[in-house]
Amino acid sequence: MGNDSFTRNILYTLAITSMIFFSVNMAKAQDLYHTTNGRVLLIVPVGDSVINLHSQKLFAELDYKEAYFKMTLPANSLYSGVDSLDAVISSMEDAKIILAGQLNITKSGEDKIDTGKHPPKTFEFRATLNYKTSDLPISGTGSLEHIEGGSHLKCVLGLTFEVSAEFLQNRLSESKNIKVHIHQLVLDQTL
Repeated sequence: MGNDSFTRNILYTLAITSMIFFSVNMAKAQDLYHTTNGRVLLIVPVGDSVINLHSQKLFAELDYKEAYFKMTLPANSLYSGVDSLDAVISSMEDAKIILAGQLNITKSGEDKIDTGKHPPKTFEFRATLNYKTSDLPISGTGSLEHIEGGSHLKCVLGLTFEVSAEFLQNRLSESKNIKVHIHQLVLDQTL
């Protein structure tokens, strides 16, 4: 009978520990939001002109509480409107371009993504850009603008930075840098 009591106590302790662990992880997971269909524009200088590459297949994970982000773009989802170039892009391997980092929204260091009403905010960010097996440190500027009257959509997050054409293995660009603009809708935190 003593063993039954001991076993029950161990099972009870394991159950309580599991529930605590589960609720802590759920609370953390509740600060992480996923959004899809973000817009990306890459401006690629070629000779005397530029080629604009677009995609609306950006997948973003945003940690509102810590202002961390991870954005993933299938490289073959980019399109230019130039048939011959689009054929080359769509035949590319299914490599992902991943940008992960932190938004430095406040000067105090207590960064968070605020989905409440606020004036437009501009800030800097630092991230790592990953393509295939290469990582590149990135820094750029960003903006967070509140959408007045939006029901579930609360803000537009914009990020701008430059990346070397060589890093993205771009042989079209004679320039050293490609300009990247990202626009991502931000959902209400309470959803």
